[in-house]
Amino acid sequence: MRLNDHAVVITGAGGGIGRAAAVAFAADGAAVIAADLADKADAVAEEIRRAGGRAVAVSADVSHSTGMSALAARSVQEFGGLHVLVTCAGLGGAGLLLEQDEREWTRVIDVNLNGTYRAIRAALPQMMAQRRGRIITIASILGKMGGYGFVSAYVASKHGVVGLTRALASELGSQGFPGITVNAICPGYVRAGMGVAMQATKAGPMSGAEIFERYYKRLVPQRRMIEAEEIAHAAVFLALPESAGITGQALNVDGGFFMS
Repeated sequence: MRLNDHAVVITGAGGGIGRAAAVAFAADGAAVIAADLADKADAVAEEIRRAGGRAVAVSADVSHSTGMSALAARSVQEFGGLHVLVTCAGLGGAGLLLEQDEREWTRVIDVNLNGTYRAIRAALPQMMAQRRGRIITIASILGKMGGYGFVSAYVASKHGVVGLTRALASELGSQGFPGITVNAICPGYVRAGMGVAMQATKAGPMSGAEIFERYYKRLVPQRRMIEAEEIAHAAVFLALPESAGITGQALNVDGGFFMS
């Protein structure tokens, strides 16, 4: 139990990577604020409590700053602080740039990039008061490359998340807060959430798993999809004392996809 004295806020905790992160942090002793739309995080919070962990489900939308501020305040109220923020809330929104509706395109940017910003901005005052904290953003390897079509909004948003992560790490260090680290995790194709959902392709709607098998598997040295739990364990590592010297990094957890 390496994180007994940590309160962790996780956005998008109702499923996929967010759910796996909530379970992993709780298993290492952390108290978890599991946030998602409506009642989506209720089941994971209940699962954690049944296993003997500490968790509270909160309905919160990263599209609204007031909701993010309330989320940070709830962490302090319930668990006495806010030590780790993991921003897992996100959208896919596949489509060609010229064909995708502008409202859909900007919605992806607003949730993936601006939602990350809103969650961070809400958490920072408490972390600064504590003079310690860990901010872990969930980006994508597509935040480092151009993708393969049909994902311009998603790619743009994740490039923004990587850029925000690096800029904030530098900013906090230069402003006298070396105890607050900011890092991104860049997953490859994940066997959960958006990674297995139906997506638009040139050949028509196709599940993420089928897209991976048909088009991307041969590009991944490990020839497999990444499990959500692998992303969660990377997030836990970035919250541990042993990772105190790591900041401003974008860690690929992708089976070698980006390298290849």
